[in-house]
Amino acid sequence: MAARDSKRILILGGTGEARRLAPMLMDAGYSVVTSLAGVTSDPNLPQGEVRTGGFGGVEGLVEYIKAENIVAIVDATHPFAEQITRHGFEAAKQTNISYVRMERRPWKPLARERWRLVPDVDAAVKALRKDARVFVTIGRKDLAKFAEREDLSVMARSIELPEMELPENWRFILGRPPFSVYDEVELMRQNKINVLVTKNAGGKAVSAKLQAARELGIEIIMIERPDIPEIRKVRSVDQVMRFLPGA
Repeated sequence: MAARDSKRILILGGTGEARRLAPMLMDAGYSVVTSLAGVTSDPNLPQGEVRTGGFGGVEGLVEYIKAENIVAIVDATHPFAEQITRHGFEAAKQTNISYVRMERRPWKPLARERWRLVPDVDAAVKALRKDARVFVTIGRKDLAKFAEREDLSVMARSIELPEMELPENWRFILGRPPFSVYDEVELMRQNKINVLVTKNAGGKAVSAKLQAARELGIEIIMIERPDIPEIRKVRSVDQVMRFLPGA
């Protein structure tokens, strides 16, 4: 047990990067447990040990680290999972263990893409022109904010059903990426979409919608990532390994 515990890593997961990271760390000799928030009812599970649900804030995470003899946290959560990132960073600091955040590169506007950058969802709602036909791909959490704009025609998509009653002029689609560029073009064209609202999640898995919007000349309202400047970010497993004990 001592050898196992001496290299026990907590991955804060829920992303494709976290699923790829777990077996790589296991192959490197680490004992790995991946934590999932539990907001998705049928998640894609990583290899190795998995726990589901919250920790109970920073205090609860500190208790978990001590009880499980965690020696390092690798934060591979979604770029917009700001709360758990802050909690993981603070808990690692309080327990004096290693912490590193693995975060995919953000998207950058390409030629012919019409981006409008906004800092948050509220700003995205305000930025929409009257009578816009909007394709909203920000997950289900903040969809209700768009329902406050009765002048909009909205098509929304997420992995889970929203916890709200959809207005009559809305269309909701259940879907899990990746999507093809062809299907995204057809979806936007058939629904006469003229604005895409999305978050700068980065990565390749969901970039087809940006390519489709570019092909159709559709405006993109891009919600920027939360900025947490004190947290160190890396882009690859090799870079993660440099910050782990015994690497």
